[in-house]
Amino acid sequence: MKDEGGELMVSSNNSLVGIGRRRGAGAGLALLVLGRVLSFGGLLLASTPIVRAEVHLPSARAELKITIDQLVETVERTKGKELAAHRKAELRKIIWPKFDFSEMSVRSLGPMWKDISEEQRTEFISIFSELLARTYLSRIESIERGMVSIEGEKIYPAAGAGEARALVRTIVTQKGDKFPILYKVVFRDQQWRVYDIIIENVGLIANYRNEFSGIARREGFPRLMERLRSKVSE
Repeated sequence: MKDEGGELMVSSNNSLVGIGRRRGAGAGLALLVLGRVLSFGGLLLASTPIVRAEVHLPSARAELKITIDQLVETVERTKGKELAAHRKAELRKIIWPKFDFSEMSVRSLGPMWKDISEEQRTEFISIFSELLARTYLSRIESIERGMVSIEGEKIYPAAGAGEARALVRTIVTQKGDKFPILYKVVFRDQQWRVYDIIIENVGLIANYRNEFSGIARREGFPRLMERLRSKVSE
């Protein structure tokens, strides 16, 4: 499963390092919707048949539904400004094991990964993972039931020493507009974990990779890290 390329679709306010570009209102709204629902679809299950290559693998679609149920229940139970800190802490506990932040970090650097030191790799994973988590946490507090329909899944069995992967298809409905969002997941540590998100045929990780490689090419990797450190300290 290859990452999709394309222009960065977040505005400068949403870009992790503050240099994002918009692909248009539709893509921008889609990303905001993505942030609101995290990445796990809604409570509505569509009737589209599931394609499952290995029957002994658990359903990625079902796992995502369980997660979104937990998010909705948490948001509904912890409404109000006085519970904001508690709400974010509870939501973080839910999302952290469901995202493979380490793989997302490695993929976002692309070829640069092999050129940096082990120390730089460790710091980058830590900072980028935190920024991704904060981005989602800042938006999923307004998650609502039935916002997303899970259309189906396709599982790609493990080949050789590789790991099984799957693609989960969803449709997000926001203010009458519908957006297709696909979730790439890998079966790791006995559960499905998200490692990329495709919005309107554009990959989230590919966007960050394009952005990061541009900064590193113009200003060097140390400058990229400075920008990320500054962002996480805000």
